[in-house]
Amino acid sequence: MKNILLIFISLIPFYSFSQAKISGVIKDETGLVANANVVLTDKENHIIKETISNPDGSFEITAAKGTYTVTVNHSDYQHFAKEIVLQQDLEMDTILLERKSNQLEEVVIKGQGNLVKRKLDKTIFSVQNSPIASTGNAFDALKRTPGLILKNDQITMLGRSGVRVMVEGKMVQLSGDDLKNFLATLSATDIKEIEVITNPSAKYEAEGNSGIVNIIFKKSKKDSWSDNVSLTHIQAKFGRQSLNNNFSYRKNKVNLTFSTGYDTGTTNIDQRIEIGFKDQPLKLRTLQDRNDKIFAPRLLLDYDVSKNSKIGMQYTGSFSKTYVDDKSNTILYTPDMQIDGYLKAIGRLDSDKNNHLLNFFFENKLDTLGRKLVLNFDVLKYDQDMSNKIISNRYDENYNFQNMDFANDTKTNQTITNYNTKLDFEHPAKFANFQYGAKISFITTEYNTNSYDLLTGNPVFIPSLSDNFTYDENIQAMYGNGTKKINDKIQIQVGLRTEYTQTKGESKVLDQTNRNEYLKFFPTVFLSYQKNDNNMYVFNYGRRIERPNYSLLNPLRYFVNSKISSQGNPSLQPAYIDNFELSHTYKENLNTKLSFTAKTNAFGLIFNLDEATQEQLIIRDNFYNNYAFSLTESYQLPIFSWWKTDNTLFVNYSVSHKTNDEISAEVRKGFEFYGSVNNVFTLDKDGKILGELNFWYNSPYNDNLYKYSQASSLDLAFTYKSILKNLNLSAGLFDVFNASSRKMSSEINDVKQSYISYPSNRYFRISLNYMFGNEKIKTQKRNFGNEEERKRSN
Repeated sequence: MKNILLIFISLIPFYSFSQAKISGVIKDETGLVANANVVLTDKENHIIKETISNPDGSFEITAAKGTYTVTVNHSDYQHFAKEIVLQQDLEMDTILLERKSNQLEEVVIKGQGNLVKRKLDKTIFSVQNSPIASTGNAFDALKRTPGLILKNDQITMLGRSGVRVMVEGKMVQLSGDDLKNFLATLSATDIKEIEVITNPSAKYEAEGNSGIVNIIFKKSKKDSWSDNVSLTHIQAKFGRQSLNNNFSYRKNKVNLTFSTGYDTGTTNIDQRIEIGFKDQPLKLRTLQDRNDKIFAPRLLLDYDVSKNSKIGMQYTGSFSKTYVDDKSNTILYTPDMQIDGYLKAIGRLDSDKNNHLLNFFFENKLDTLGRKLVLNFDVLKYDQDMSNKIISNRYDENYNFQNMDFANDTKTNQTITNYNTKLDFEHPAKFANFQYGAKISFITTEYNTNSYDLLTGNPVFIPSLSDNFTYDENIQAMYGNGTKKINDKIQIQVGLRTEYTQTKGESKVLDQTNRNEYLKFFPTVFLSYQKNDNNMYVFNYGRRIERPNYSLLNPLRYFVNSKISSQGNPSLQPAYIDNFELSHTYKENLNTKLSFTAKTNAFGLIFNLDEATQEQLIIRDNFYNNYAFSLTESYQLPIFSWWKTDNTLFVNYSVSHKTNDEISAEVRKGFEFYGSVNNVFTLDKDGKILGELNFWYNSPYNDNLYKYSQASSLDLAFTYKSILKNLNLSAGLFDVFNASSRKMSSEINDVKQSYISYPSNRYFRISLNYMFGNEKIKTQKRNFGNEEERKRSN
């Protein structure tokens, strides 16, 4: 035994001399890359050693002398491999990783604190670098985001009529006022950036007549906790207040975020309608005082099961109570425009909404080559109880009471339940990098409506205006994406998504059932050409579908007042959109984009006017095809070190063709111009005071049956970073000239009408934000014999 020990000791120097060390540093185009997997394999492709790059991007491996292959893998980057001959200690040249294919190469506008950077498939707006966008709520931040615009109090994309919103890559299944109220509870202070995807790839759902907006929150540092509190007051005619808190905790394998938002206050809405009936023209003005109380909690928890696996859950809730008191005055005229009488109405709407979105996910890296599996399971539960009471009295031209013209109370309950499962794979290969996956979605919507006549003083049930309407929608989808870098200049991505949809709408009162079943394919193509350092060209094409909202399918008639009512159409069919884009980026700061959009079988609002009853019925139908050609110029420039500006010019020509001859109205065509100038100023040498001055203008334009007036907005804001650490004060004045509202006019059945709404877009906002926490949580340290393996598991 003693001799064996002596022989072993004598061999140690020879063994040491046969070993050598490999070291290096891993970077990408912006800096150092941590947590990259470095693998050393022999000629037979057997793994000899494996390690993880340090926070400074460095790595080190010791192995016997010989010939090896060094490979570097990271979920966000392309696979790297290089053969080496190890004869002595070797320090490799800096390893530069390229971004993975599913996020096409980045075109970044250089400079510290820039507001905008552009990738081939998206534009990224840095919310945290904008004094206006970084205070207030998420809806305010979207209004400031380049490429988005406020139309009729809804966020839309330039040249498009809508937008879908994701939060951290999860689609928010809300629209209209529900979406706006949800966004109002998300503090913009917690948002890092907003991605604007004008032409989504096949990976994304095909639903939506425009692109997708993805809201990304700030991430907490490793082994730290923080808490961000913001208080905001908005003053228009009435005041609104919001209180938001965001707590983040990250230690070892646990990542926790818990945020709450509370928004309350009153908004005044002024709506005006003119209808040119031949026998009795009228002018209606409604003043609404809308009071909202909205509470929205959000919880995100994920856990690193191992170095390759992660599980987690996310919950987002929204609980709102809305009370709307409206007073309307309708002036009735004779054919020669003399006052014939008045309708005076008061209304009260009470609404109670609860919205729950729950997500469970599992993420697993399948190997060291970058293959990954992501499984998501989502549950949506939406419930609304609403009561809408209207009482209208008629007066003669001298304001003498004549009779009670209309009295109605409508009680509605709406529930939406959605379950969906989504499976995504990332599969890098030698030929190309692939993404593929599948999704199954089940949606059930139920409307219960009971209407009562109050003219007699006692509620009388009205069967014809009451209904139980159910709508089921099931979607099964599959997709595949392949991205290949042809050479140093050309990169291509081709994708195909297929969706099989089955719908069923059933009305008990009408004894009517509508079924629909269709299989559709949605191809996408992205092609980039890097001509030289100063010029890059990108072409992309995508096909999408616009399904009608559930409420638009409900055939029940809903009264706004005695003269105006709205009714859904259970026979509405989806519209299809083909988007083509060609863009050119020059010197990384001037972007030119040509677009063509074809929208077929499109549906929209029709104001059906009944001369006999002097009533207006708002309906929806598929009645037109639309074709739009647009040019967008975006330019970002640091004029001085203290003054940065980004500007957008947009020109659009739209033409529509009517596909339903029963619609007695002329579809319109014409040009639209939009321009915006956004300026950020550093007002002191220490950078503690930032100012922002923004202006946008939208020309008059035509859209199908309607003509819209011009609109504009001037916004002023500043942010002051206090000498107290992490305490910020912001204030701003928005829509200074109250000019952002648009007048909409049309002529249907030889009857002219117009509508405009002023939803308190002019307001003053002041916000106070404070962040505190511990940037480094102490962790217990203990040495193990398998130190190398332990490092790799972190």
